Amino acid sequence: MQLTLIAIGRITEPFIRDGCTVYGERIRRYADLRLIVVPEERIPGKGKREYIIHQEGLRIREKLSPAGFTVVLDERGKFLSSEAFALFLEKNSRKKISFILGGPYGLDDSLKKEADFRLSLSPMTLVHSMARMLLLEQIYRAFTLLRGEPYHK
Repeated sequence: MQLTLIAIGRITEPFIRDGCTVYGERIRRYADLRLIVVPEERIPGKGKREYIIHQEGLRIREKLSPAGFTVVLDERGKFLSSEAFALFLEKNSRKKISFILGGPYGLDDSLKKEADFRLSLSPMTLVHSMARMLLLEQIYRAFTLLRGEPYHK
């Protein structure tokens, strides 16, 4: 299985960066995982939110595989249990899956509309770097569930 995580911005918190590294390495035991970091748009001034989201969306599009299956992380997306998420990955295992995670201002609406699936990690607002780590942990958990390994208790 080929998985790509496209995320906006660097992770500045060391504990989150370490968590992402740990789960990324664990996932690579089961699948080909690529992490692509798209730089945050740095435009100072009020009223620039939509411009920032649009510019970041353009950069994300450049990284997408045209034939891939696209999953966007969206607070209004579908909630899945860990077990249901594992089955979702298994069902789509023959496809190249790209997960897209926006930055602090969110994700371009056109990317959300064009996605094959909209996933929500929580109804709560999460720091985007924390959402990245949680997504990687859930992907790892999914693989251990599918293989009957004891990580998921």
